[in-house]
Amino acid sequence: MSFFRTTGHCLPPKVSSSVDGINHPNLFGAYICCDLLKEHVYRESGYSGGYTPALTLRGLFLQFLTFFSSSKVEQEYGGYIEIGEAVTVRFALESDLTGRRTDQAALATQWKKDHHPVVVLSREMTEVGPLLETTKSPHPHLNRLHRIEEKNYRWTSTFNSIRYWQCQHCPYGSDALPHLVGTSADAMEVDPPSPLFIPPAVCLLHNFNDDVLYELALRLPSESLISFSTAYPRLHDIVHAMHILLQRELRCFFLRTPLSESVLGIGVALDFRARTLSSDFDWLSQRAFVEFGIRESVEKRAFSFFLPLAFSQPHFARVYQHIWERLTELDREVQRAEDQMSRNPRHRSATPQRHEVICVVYRMMTNIVVSLMKSCDSAFSAPIGTSRAILHASEKAVVAYGHLFHLVISLCRTDPHILADATNRLRRFIDRKDARLKTQVPDLGELIVLMMVVVCRPPVGSGPPIKWANLAGPFLEEVLIRNVRWVLKDSPHLEVMERGPSDYRLAETFDRSRTSLRLVMFQISFLDLFFKAYGSDISRLDNNYGFPEKELPERMVEEVKEIYKINTWPAFFTRVRFTQGVAFGKEKFSDMLRDAVKTSAGRRYHNVAPSNRLNLLQGQRRRVEEESARRLSKSTQSNLML
Repeated sequence: MSFFRTTGHCLPPKVSSSVDGINHPNLFGAYICCDLLKEHVYRESGYSGGYTPALTLRGLFLQFLTFFSSSKVEQEYGGYIEIGEAVTVRFALESDLTGRRTDQAALATQWKKDHHPVVVLSREMTEVGPLLETTKSPHPHLNRLHRIEEKNYRWTSTFNSIRYWQCQHCPYGSDALPHLVGTSADAMEVDPPSPLFIPPAVCLLHNFNDDVLYELALRLPSESLISFSTAYPRLHDIVHAMHILLQRELRCFFLRTPLSESVLGIGVALDFRARTLSSDFDWLSQRAFVEFGIRESVEKRAFSFFLPLAFSQPHFARVYQHIWERLTELDREVQRAEDQMSRNPRHRSATPQRHEVICVVYRMMTNIVVSLMKSCDSAFSAPIGTSRAILHASEKAVVAYGHLFHLVISLCRTDPHILADATNRLRRFIDRKDARLKTQVPDLGELIVLMMVVVCRPPVGSGPPIKWANLAGPFLEEVLIRNVRWVLKDSPHLEVMERGPSDYRLAETFDRSRTSLRLVMFQISFLDLFFKAYGSDISRLDNNYGFPEKELPERMVEEVKEIYKINTWPAFFTRVRFTQGVAFGKEKFSDMLRDAVKTSAGRRYHNVAPSNRLNLLQGQRRRVEEESARRLSKSTQSNLML
């Protein structure tokens, strides 16, 4: 195999076969058909294979080794070509030993069902090891089944093609590194056990102090360190306490430079139309972003911006100015998108202050929650693999959320105005209804992030500490008001106002609000999980380089499963810890839902239906309610009969 490094930093290397005539479905002379070597790979249904600059040479050739040693090779059109192992197996009846019967599957099944002991009829030593011909019947007869091992014709063809080829740059093909290491009968003998595998009477590792073990751990490869730690609990404790393996993960995926030598962060993508920010959270250095122009994640998703993260206090202190420079750049582009695409752009000063610029991070955190909910929606609609998919999505979301939360907390320590602004924004929202408008708070999800920051930091200002109990009522009221537009889109007849308690309005509004209510529950779950984990001791996040506790994703999975069980207003209020809502009677809450429609109309969040349209909707409302009552009556009767 010939290897040439390309000049482009993000392009795959040029690799070709040095020997013609090798019988492989993906080899065409010297050309190797493999997506690892293609500059452009068609990506469908989330496919993320192919070359990535995150691959080291070792990783690249390990993938080649896997590719060429696989017995089944996947093709671009979606199928597989069966190559087989070096030794193939066929079954034959004694009456047709030289024939090639096509019903091999049936013969293989017959062999498996026969529980008699195996009888070896012949044994031949070859380059690929012993080839056996066996049966399960000691007496010859025409229907006796034989299991015959043979050399794969592809192996023989390949060996004949390469046996006389010798590399000009390494010993391959010489006596020092032959094409084939033969298998002899002697090699089949089992070696006597090594004394290294016999445990000593006394563990001599106890003679080493922790410093020696720590130095030893630093020099071991990760695979060996994991095995050693598993076998020796004391070393495991040292590795865990010093975060040795964690520090090794904190490297630029392109340049492989460690945290101590990098301005390390993430690539960030902006969807200009949707005004959403996202990241795959692959660790990237600023040097790779600036000098080498890396603009794709490991999974080939494009990004245009770079954001350093805090990770540790020394790293944060070193990259502090870079963080604000990158946040300012991101904020400028987000604001441009808001001005062009949003109906309610955020009012900003001509020169944004840092407590305004950091809203970019708040936005990213809320986008993570939305993305997790969408992933869970897809997982619950899939026929299989729900729990595994939710756990994977939760792990990704919790880790990303944790690092951004750690960044915000780190910035709050150095810039007190950030915490003061978060506190003031929450107080205004709680105390003043005019501070709850979309022009003031375009994204309600940001309030949950502000709440998390405020409750996890020492209180500022002269007022009492803000708690979720203070925010819950105004927040949920605003959720209902803003959701009216979407409720009326699907159920326009709810614009017709009735009096008194309305089971229909309660049920229909809940049903049409499921997505927004579910998002609120997701947001509150993040608030609850992170507050319980770090509300009393934020240093745990510092000590863990911004990574959340390992059990948090598993807890999030349980939270998600509970969220998707919620089907009533009382259950929703219980879930979001709004005790007052649980106590609402039908009449009071029906009034609140009607008031939400009126408030939405007053703020022009939705277009009010004209009087003639309302008359039509009134008739429609009457028919829909009657039909709903009939269905409920039938359901009740069926339940009584059961």
